[in-house]
Amino acid sequence: MQRVTKISRPKLVCHTLAVLSLLIGAAVVSAQPVRIAVGAASVASLPTWVGHDGGYFAREGVPTELIYIRGGPQTMSALVSGEVPFAQIYGGALVAAGLTGVDTVIVAGLINSPFFSIITAKGIDRPEDLRGKKVGISTFGSATDFALRLALKKWGLKADSEVSILQMRGVPEILPAMAAGALHGGVMSPPTNMMAIRAGFKELAYLPQIGISFQHTSLATTRRYLERNRPTALKVMRAYRAAIERIKADKAFTVKTLSKYMSTTDSVVLDYSYNVGQPLFRPIPYPTLEGIQAALDFLAEKEPKAKQFQPRDFVDTSLLDEIAKSAR
Repeated sequence: MQRVTKISRPKLVCHTLAVLSLLIGAAVVSAQPVRIAVGAASVASLPTWVGHDGGYFAREGVPTELIYIRGGPQTMSALVSGEVPFAQIYGGALVAAGLTGVDTVIVAGLINSPFFSIITAKGIDRPEDLRGKKVGISTFGSATDFALRLALKKWGLKADSEVSILQMRGVPEILPAMAAGALHGGVMSPPTNMMAIRAGFKELAYLPQIGISFQHTSLATTRRYLERNRPTALKVMRAYRAAIERIKADKAFTVKTLSKYMSTTDSVVLDYSYNVGQPLFRPIPYPTLEGIQAALDFLAEKEPKAKQFQPRDFVDTSLLDEIAKSAR
């Protein structure tokens, strides 16, 4: 005969409260947001913004907190220290860090082209006109810096000796510096480039069209985090894929999100930004190995050790492979 243990009402209440306390505690733990570091205010950040505002991260059970950090080196430091488990960083910085043994890995390529324009003042109509001029970037070691140096190399111009490169802390700060006459040109991403053109400056070159292989905005984490939190990382990647689908299918929502984060209601600027950015987002955001190889080739000019590495040493596409397989 099975024995039934009777529990007094006070003990039952205490027991119930204890169980509820544990459940509430577990819910609080599970609700802890995943922090994602976001750099410059650029169309390149649209998948993260849409994933957040569209509720796609939350739908996957990984609510997010967006952390804004200016400059690649600072973002890299936050990622490596564990302050943020995911970060938007351009591929060149991740490759450079990987050469020194830093624990970082690219898990997605959000933008696989140098998503910048080189904007110049009047009288600078050809790349060779940049000789002896000052061109602004966000910070040294950033995507704007790397893209400019690759463009100058393609045009046969020597960075620093023939073209002065000045850091302005952020892309939005480049435009007022040009307006004040402190710079002859600048590397700008949408929609800042369109704002500059409307202010009377010239687009010398739209870099996705000049034939540069470039791993631009990458989603990175650490191998340590990936090993310990793979289920969470997979959910984050699923949310990114859903966000990119929303970007391509829902222009109105995407433009509204862009307007919010770029703090502009200019319909011309917003329409331009959407139209140039949307085609660059891949449905399943694989990074470009050619772009990573370009970074290795560039770094090898000063660091011979770079020749010993292959692009796949810096990426882990297993999460995307799993998503692609389930989508078939």
